[in-house]
Amino acid sequence: MRCLLLAAFSVLLLVAQPAAAQVAGGGSKSTDCLAEFNAPANLPAKKPKKVRCVDNDPTCDSDPTTGVCQFQVEVCVNVSDPALPKCGPDRIDRFSVENVQPDTDARHDFDFQALEDAVNAFALPVTANQTDVCSGTVGIELVLPVRVAKRKAKYQKMKKNLRTHARGRVDDSDKLGMQCLPDTATSPCDTVTSTFDQIQRHILTPGCGRDTCHSTVGPLHDLSFAPGETLSFLVGVAPNNAAAAAAGKLRVDPGNPGNSFLIDKLRGKLGSNEGSRMPLGLKRLKGSQIRLIEEWIAAGAPATGFVSTLGCQP
Repeated sequence: MRCLLLAAFSVLLLVAQPAAAQVAGGGSKSTDCLAEFNAPANLPAKKPKKVRCVDNDPTCDSDPTTGVCQFQVEVCVNVSDPALPKCGPDRIDRFSVENVQPDTDARHDFDFQALEDAVNAFALPVTANQTDVCSGTVGIELVLPVRVAKRKAKYQKMKKNLRTHARGRVDDSDKLGMQCLPDTATSPCDTVTSTFDQIQRHILTPGCGRDTCHSTVGPLHDLSFAPGETLSFLVGVAPNNAAAAAAGKLRVDPGNPGNSFLIDKLRGKLGSNEGSRMPLGLKRLKGSQIRLIEEWIAAGAPATGFVSTLGCQP
């Protein structure tokens, strides 16, 4: 579980950010100024309401990491907005972002939670006498998914919708659409060093190594998919599931995908008392992703070398 430290929000204010546009977010013109976004919105050009950004474009993406867009977003309340002359300041007591709860759920968005916490900590409550009070910026990350194909891999676009509610004497509900597009000059294979490296970066870390799952050994499992730890927890290791262990399975049985419990968990082909499909609570991995892992296991599950016809090649 990630700890949210309020002090971290103040540090974000010191970081140079892409140019921000003011986005009211939709709703009644009599209440739409009660909460507005400051974000690198750029679509449509004349009156931006959404963020549509190509990865690594410094005018909108504040994270130089290839395959990740980060949009700096802040919320201001009781905004003096000349575009909304019928809207005036009012009492606002609380602010929420639509999010999956609790934070142990794999679908929980920690960046959305951080924004909600920042607004409630630094901007609220306000009275009708207080105007243009802002939370400070919070980075919202969009990680590009990777499609695995024959002898190649390709980034795909990613989008999120930020839906918020400012509540007081009256309510203001808003939305900010965000989309990250791949940079056609880059490939997810550019820095991949082996088949396992690709599996770690493009499948296990984003799909299984989340803070809510196997980012480290936890109280409900003894399996970590953290970079540098995955192989020692998988290869040749008996599962801690009693039924799978009794059947003679290994988490990863080198050379034998059919006896590898990892494949059973990913495909959801599980016997009685063998638990649930993984990633728990998320969409099933693509078939090509699972086949990449199977080919890696069939080749002996090596730490180095390119051993699959799928995905990145030497």
